[in-house]
Amino acid sequence: MDKIAELAERYPHLTFGNLRFGIECGDGWADIIHAFLVTAEEVTPAGGGTLHLLQIKEKMGGLRIYYRMADTPQGGWMGIDEAYYLAEARSFHVCERCGRRGVLTYNGMLYATLCAEHSAELESEPVSPEPSMNIIVGNTVVPYDPEADPFISMSLD
Repeated sequence: MDKIAELAERYPHLTFGNLRFGIECGDGWADIIHAFLVTAEEVTPAGGGTLHLLQIKEKMGGLRIYYRMADTPQGGWMGIDEAYYLAEARSFHVCERCGRRGVLTYNGMLYATLCAEHSAELESEPVSPEPSMNIIVGNTVVPYDPEADPFISMSLD
């Protein structure tokens, strides 16, 4: 069973209309998505309200999670927004296919965040300079540092 299917089983209450748990990205990002969903579940019951996932996909080499919140107090949506920006930033450093350490690449037609092995398969070259991302920590916007993120340092090189 693939990692995305495992997420669907773990979060059966998350639906996308008639398409149950529609995620359009590779298994390599399953742990990033899981971390987002854990935070969303913690924040939503604590603050009240409802999180509606609309779509989770790869776009321009990065993870996009589209959602809306209903009846969610400010503390709740701020926590979910923090988790979203962190997930997006992490996705530019984790191979979408296998979950190992990756970089944003381009092969003339497609941007993708890939490890060296999968980059070679697509004949992709690293994008230079690497994208710089900001995340929200508390109420402050700060530059994302993948070297300081334990999640990224756990990814295999």
